[in-house]
Amino acid sequence: MLNHHQKQSKNTIHKLMQSGIELFSKQGYFGTSIDQIVKHAGYSKGGFYAHFSNKEEFFLKLIKEGIDFYFDDLQAVLNKKDRDLFNNFLQYSKRLLKEANEKGSSPMLLQGCMISNELPQIKEMLILQMEEWRTFLTHFIQEMKNEGIVGSPLDARTLATAGMALFNGFNVQHFIDNRIQIQDAITVIIELFQLQEPNKKD
Repeated sequence: MLNHHQKQSKNTIHKLMQSGIELFSKQGYFGTSIDQIVKHAGYSKGGFYAHFSNKEEFFLKLIKEGIDFYFDDLQAVLNKKDRDLFNNFLQYSKRLLKEANEKGSSPMLLQGCMISNELPQIKEMLILQMEEWRTFLTHFIQEMKNEGIVGSPLDARTLATAGMALFNGFNVQHFIDNRIQIQDAITVIIELFQLQEPNKKD
C-alpha cells in the first residue's frame, strides 16, 4: 500500500498531468508555460520540478502514460498460463483506441509529431518511444502468428508498423472530424492481420 507521502505525490502528478493535457490541447505546446500548468493545477513550480525536469519531459510523459497501459495489459496476457491472445488483443486494442483519445494522450501524440522537427530532444525521445512500442507489438504479433491467429503473410514488424499507422491515422481523422469512428480501426486491423480465432482444443 502507498503511504501518505506517496499518495500525495501520485495525486500531484495526476493533477499536473490533467492540467497539462487541458492547456496543451487548447493552447498548443509552445503557447503553454510551466507557470500556467502549475497555476491551473493549483501548485507551485517546486511541485512541478519535484517530479519533472522540464517541459519536454513532462509533455512526453503525458503521451507515454496515456498509451503504456495497453502494452502492460498485453504483457500480462503473455505471462498468463491460459492466455487468450485473440480476444485479449481485440479487447485491449479497443480500450486503447477509446481511452487514449478520451484521456488526451492521442491528441498529445499528434502535437508531439507536429513539433518534433523544431525540438530535436522531443523528436529523439519520440523515436525511441515509438520503437519501444513497435518492438513489443512485433513480439506480440509474432506470438499470435505462432499460434495461427494472424494469417497475414506480412512479417510481424511490418504489421506492427501498419497497426500503429492505423491507430494514428484514425486518431488524426477523428481529431478533425469526430464523425470518423476511431473504433472502425479494429475492423481494418482484423482484415489486415487476417485475424482468426484458433480452434479450441478439448
